[in-house]
Amino acid sequence: MSIWTPLLPLAMVGTDRQASPVPSWPGEVGQLLAQVADANGNPATAVLRAAAVLAACDLAATQGILWTEPLPAAASDDALPSLPDGPVSHLVAWSLNDGPARLQHEVCIALARARCRLPTALLPQALELGRRSLSLRPLLSPVLGERGLWLAAQRDDWRFAAGISAEAPQEAQWNEGSFEQRRNFLRQERAADPQAARERLAGVLDELGAKERADLAAELSERLNLDDEPLLDTLRADRSREVRQAAGNLLLRLPDAAHPKRAMARMDALLKHERVLLRKRWQIDAPASAASDWKADNLDAVRPKNESLGERAWWLYQLVRQVPLGWWTQHTGMSPAELLHWAHETDWTEALLRGWRDVLFAATDMAWCEAFLDKWPSVALRDDPATVLALLPPAARERHWLRQLREGGTSIHLVVNQVLVACPAGQTLSASLSATLVDAIRRRAESRALNDDYALRGLLPDLCCALHADALQGMSQLARHPDETTSLAEVLQVTTHVVAVRQALHSLTISGTP
Repeated sequence: MSIWTPLLPLAMVGTDRQASPVPSWPGEVGQLLAQVADANGNPATAVLRAAAVLAACDLAATQGILWTEPLPAAASDDALPSLPDGPVSHLVAWSLNDGPARLQHEVCIALARARCRLPTALLPQALELGRRSLSLRPLLSPVLGERGLWLAAQRDDWRFAAGISAEAPQEAQWNEGSFEQRRNFLRQERAADPQAARERLAGVLDELGAKERADLAAELSERLNLDDEPLLDTLRADRSREVRQAAGNLLLRLPDAAHPKRAMARMDALLKHERVLLRKRWQIDAPASAASDWKADNLDAVRPKNESLGERAWWLYQLVRQVPLGWWTQHTGMSPAELLHWAHETDWTEALLRGWRDVLFAATDMAWCEAFLDKWPSVALRDDPATVLALLPPAARERHWLRQLREGGTSIHLVVNQVLVACPAGQTLSASLSATLVDAIRRRAESRALNDDYALRGLLPDLCCALHADALQGMSQLARHPDETTSLAEVLQVTTHVVAVRQALHSLTISGTP
């Protein structure tokens, strides 16, 4: 007899027609089934819960492996309320299953702000998304709840989220928590006591993987000071390239440290202030050979095979990327804009511009950002200016985009793409820029231009995640035409769904209650 046999009559007839209790089974499985059935007064729910238990037991039996380990302890009770079943939870479920990645990020942010957790039924899907997306993990952790933490510990590929109760003491979160819990603990301690956080990190470096060492080292950026130099010098010699890079980036923000001083001395030897015709100007030449002390400072003498720079330019580029940007303006007396113009007149344009850009990413300087963006060197730098726009405060970014839209020389899809690259998930545009973008898109929809504008229409669902809440309604009312293509209709349907989710999340955040 199948384990399903006792349940089949009740399941086939239905609880509305046959109001009999759920059958009993022998042994521990029977005890669990009885507990599940009694946990809810709804007969239909009791049958479905019994079916869920039997399905799991049936699947376990087909494995043919005897379980000898003790059963895991039950999950702790959740302190956070769950998002209740209803329209909002259904929209959240759609987001996790079919929504764009940016929307999934925003779902987690909104739930955390409303101080509620994901519904239990969505936890497997959420953990699977976190397994595939490193950027989602920090946002996912606060909304998993105790059941989510417990579930994550049951599968190796979900253990990134396994931790201890959010209500546990902070010290316990460092010793026993997930990586995200440990990082949050270190961040808070660094803000309160920089020395204690530094010593704590130094004490566990040998126990961590390369990615964890790099990520936790980045937390030293909070209240960075010269007392951190010995630890950063240790990390500069780490076996992981990622860790060495993280330490080098932090040292760029400490110009009085020994490593930046050596870099500035090397660069000083390559710069000459010479008279050209009737005026003096700065001249630079790349190193003629690699020095013996370079390796200790992570300078590679061997040029990578796929590197576009020549050998000497490769050496110069590496030297430039170790020198703080402030040194260039102080040493030469030129502004960032003047230095960029000067670089174009040298024989080493790409090496200089790439090096300065890398330093800019490590130690942001607003004057240098503006200089790069005012006249983007697209020939020397092949990446998108949105990467530098992302370093600016939101208001400064938006001035560049509004200018591009007013001047009309930049395609709307290029501006939208820059917006999506520069704005992290969860950050929204101002009401004025959002309205300007929506108006431009609505005009293209009315003129039927969206039918052939594949670049723009593919960005619409993601753009809806970044628009101000006041502009969302306009995106759900784009003009439709009888001759629109199937692919455009699908994009507009997804766009409408994203708008509905955003509006529901906005209401949830405002009310602060599930």
